[in-house]
Amino acid sequence: MYLAARKNRVIVLEDMDFLWDEPELNELADLWERGISIKQMAYRFDREDPDEVILALLHLAREDRIRRRKGGLLLGI
Repeated sequence: MYLAARKNRVIVLEDMDFLWDEPELNELADLWERGISIKQMAYRFDREDPDEVILALLHLAREDRIRRRKGGLLLGI
């Protein structure tokens, strides 16, 4: 399959902080299971952008460390 040469490359989410300590991820999983909102989680971890929490939760879900919850991501918004 022929792919056209890339033009105007963009690094996405460059302004986000993807680093989390393992104890923080453990606490984040606990907060998720307890039904705490994304905004409250962001405040707890001093994250200005709640999307950083969402990405960490995606990481935890892909590792089967959290499960679906009633209300999902929108709980408490």
